[in-house]
Amino acid sequence: MDWRFNTIWFEQLDQNNIFRKDFKTPNKRIDSNDLANTAYAIVWHLKEKLNSFESLPESERLLYLELNWANIKDFVGIEKFKNLRRLELHYCTKLTSYTGLNLLKDSLEFLHINQSKKLVISEELLSLSKIKVLRLNACGDIDNLDFLSNFPELIDFRFLNTNILDGNLQPILNHPTIRSVGFLNKRHYNYKAEKIDSLLKEKFPEDHRIYVYNEKGKTFRY
Repeated sequence: MDWRFNTIWFEQLDQNNIFRKDFKTPNKRIDSNDLANTAYAIVWHLKEKLNSFESLPESERLLYLELNWANIKDFVGIEKFKNLRRLELHYCTKLTSYTGLNLLKDSLEFLHINQSKKLVISEELLSLSKIKVLRLNACGDIDNLDFLSNFPELIDFRFLNTNILDGNLQPILNHPTIRSVGFLNKRHYNYKAEKIDSLLKEKFPEDHRIYVYNEKGKTFRY
């Protein structure tokens, strides 16, 4: 079990290797040593004056970073996590720019952004050529899907509650490596989700995922 799995069972990881911090708690000081010596970090309610990653201490070991309800506006300062492989942001509603994210183009493989309605596609995002999993759920409108060609290793792409303005989903099928997608059907889309899934299964008949199981169910990695 590690950062590569779709759902991470954190209880199976070494708890000393997980940094957790809620900035709503009375003690808002962050221990640099704790973050510097862990591979996983989960942070809630980051509310710093700089509105950026510059308020977090540097870590070369960090592989997974999850921010929940942070008030960041961009990704300035994130390069201090130069070996970061997976980045998740949930309900970071003030996020408006990908500025700074391009500095992780040599490491980042998994990007999941959920509920950042002001965030739109930009060149900084397109520089992430190593991305394998891209999830832009409930983000700003996307003009078209032509940008997918910038991600030659992309396997999984999801855009639940994010609108593709031109309605053309053909770039998903044209992409040489995308095996799975997730989206909600809309009238102006030229394919239904069920049809896309069917065509991708024809294109890639073998299941590419590796599964693990426990008493709660299963998870997988790509």
